[in-house]
Amino acid sequence: MDKQKSKNPVKLSKSKKLLFNIILISIPVFIFVIFELVLRAINYGDNSNLFTDFPGKEFKEYKIVNQIIGKKYFKKLPNTAPRHDMFLKKKPDNGFRIFVMGSSTAYGFPYEENLLFSRILQERLQDCYPDKHIEVVNTALTAINSYTLSDFIDDILDEKPDAILIYAGHNEFYGAFGVGSIEKISKSRTLTFLHLNLLSFRFYQLLRNTINKISGIIGSKKHEFVKGTLMKVIVENKEIVYKSEIYNLGIIQFKENMSALFEKAKKKQVPVFISEVVSNIRDLPPFSSVTSTQYPLAIDIYNKAKEIETKGEFDKAKTYYYLAKDLDCVRFRASEDINEIIHKLAAKYDASLVSMISYFEKVSPNMLIGNNLLTEHVHPNIDGYFIMADAFFNELVKSKLIGEKLNPVYYKNSTYYKKNWGYTELDSLVGVHMINNIRSYWPFRPLDYPSDKDYLSKYKPTSYIDSLAFEVFRTKVRINEAHITLANLFKSKGDFYHAFREYHAAIKYYPYRTKDYLEAAACLMHNNDFILALKFINKSLELHETFFAHLYKSEILFLKGDYAEAVKALNRASELDSSLNAKEKVLKILHKVYFYSGNNIKSEEILEELRKIHPDYQPVFPQKKNYVYYVPLQVKGQIDRALAFYKARNFDAALNEFLKSLEVKETFIANRCIGDILFTRDDSSSIVYYLKAYPGYKNNADFLYNLGILYLQNGLTNKARAILEEIKRLDSNYKNIPLLEEKIQAQRLLK
Repeated sequence: MDKQKSKNPVKLSKSKKLLFNIILISIPVFIFVIFELVLRAINYGDNSNLFTDFPGKEFKEYKIVNQIIGKKYFKKLPNTAPRHDMFLKKKPDNGFRIFVMGSSTAYGFPYEENLLFSRILQERLQDCYPDKHIEVVNTALTAINSYTLSDFIDDILDEKPDAILIYAGHNEFYGAFGVGSIEKISKSRTLTFLHLNLLSFRFYQLLRNTINKISGIIGSKKHEFVKGTLMKVIVENKEIVYKSEIYNLGIIQFKENMSALFEKAKKKQVPVFISEVVSNIRDLPPFSSVTSTQYPLAIDIYNKAKEIETKGEFDKAKTYYYLAKDLDCVRFRASEDINEIIHKLAAKYDASLVSMISYFEKVSPNMLIGNNLLTEHVHPNIDGYFIMADAFFNELVKSKLIGEKLNPVYYKNSTYYKKNWGYTELDSLVGVHMINNIRSYWPFRPLDYPSDKDYLSKYKPTSYIDSLAFEVFRTKVRINEAHITLANLFKSKGDFYHAFREYHAAIKYYPYRTKDYLEAAACLMHNNDFILALKFINKSLELHETFFAHLYKSEILFLKGDYAEAVKALNRASELDSSLNAKEKVLKILHKVYFYSGNNIKSEEILEELRKIHPDYQPVFPQKKNYVYYVPLQVKGQIDRALAFYKARNFDAALNEFLKSLEVKETFIANRCIGDILFTRDDSSSIVYYLKAYPGYKNNADFLYNLGILYLQNGLTNKARAILEEIKRLDSNYKNIPLLEEKIQAQRLLK
């Protein structure tokens, strides 16, 4: 009987069954959570977020692109760190935040961070919209494709972007997780994205790392990595035939990944600007030609394009060049199927299409893109990167997202920025070495090309600058340090113009070091470029307040005649450094300020203090030159010639010289004189030049009177009235005050 009872199973109630199942499921989950927390506590694994807090103490209010994010996408091969772009954790009310997405071209290869198209774009936008706080954050990595972009998009959208810019498509086959890449998990999009999502767990990272280590021990082939040849070793399928099954898989992958990205951006109502991708079609023969039953050999089509071009049939030649590029079985150049998808995505999601190909074609011989703008197959040269910035700039302006109308007072064209940008011969040479190195290996050379003929081992630098550039390329010495080495060399020779150029390049590479801004400002002051010097000083003060920043600032404010502000700057400098040496420097400038401002009592008091330090001190007071006549070295000759023409009343010649000087460097005096000439000719554009000249002439009653008249001519009565009040504060007895009042009254009655 007892045995009979024991054979009957115990029946659990429904509630107990549910509790049992919950416990059964919870135990492994609990173990997993504990294990995950332990791994995080011991700092095992990597942070897989795209953005992290700035790691140092200096910029606590900023986030930065995660410098190890590349490890998420590359396990078999080395990865590059992203650029050092930062943005505020809390987006300001006047903020406009842009994220740039892409791979090696958006990354700026073969140049360093000072030549990123995104940095050129940021400065142009900030100059044109001074009332906004413009942030352009570059998230690009080399050798990635649409999988990484699609993985990035959630983190980007979390940071409240106002626009997203995309330049991508060349790496779709060979970039990480591409169908022809060695760095892939599966051909399945679902499994690939599952893998990427699981990588946020340290437990999964441990599992992945363990498997990879075991695979290496039991004999998996190690992939040799040679500097500059990531494109050589990342490729698994070295020949992908046009329209083949694997080719079509890559095209579908791009379409589906980018569609998912656009869907998410559309849901968050974030505008997207997507660019066509540009290739070297004219000057780069196909890397590989494979016989196909459907298509001719790529090299045959390329040779035919060359022949057609010699006959002057450029449109027809272009068609053949593009076909040859698409038939090239080594797929480092995006086929036009990629650009077709880009066009369709822009149309479907109401995104802005950046017609980059037409921008490059306009400045290419016979409208055929080649070595004139590209360093090899797809990466632009310096001219090309400025064109890219220009193309995105124009589309953003056209969209009116940042502002309804572009103010011509703040606008300068792409050529002006290129002439004044922070780069030098050193940057060009680093790029040359990068390109020459990758051209030493496949696909530019045969796979069996002798390794003893590689660029690193055989190149001998030809100059001191070239040796520095080669060292930057060879050892990864930071290029800003090389620029500073050159700056110090130029400075020791008294060449402050070229010293500034090197400091400027260092700043563009790494714009977070106060000292570099002050060194650059000091060089600019030697070259009479006080407008730009003040800009650099103010930027240094945004980063860190220093004695010398306020001291230099006081000197410039003194020259401008802003005596009260100069005194404020000197007082603040004294608070930051109370040493005897610092006190002497401050007192000398203070004495000069009070003397020229006419405050004789304060001037004598300061002189007494100075003589306590140096009893025999004797001040020298040369005649003070008007601030606007301090002209930067680059345009001094042009300005002098223009002024000579102006004084001789040869206004056409003067206008021509002044306008040419503005192509090199903006100056108050050139803008004022151009405005005066155009004003006498009743040319409505004179107001633009007057407004550009205003900061240098705001204490000149004659200038203000003309500006008031121009405001009235443009129907801006309120602004004319404000100018009238400025004149009254400046000189209440100015002769033309009644006349301007009369004209303002007449304008009011007409309304």
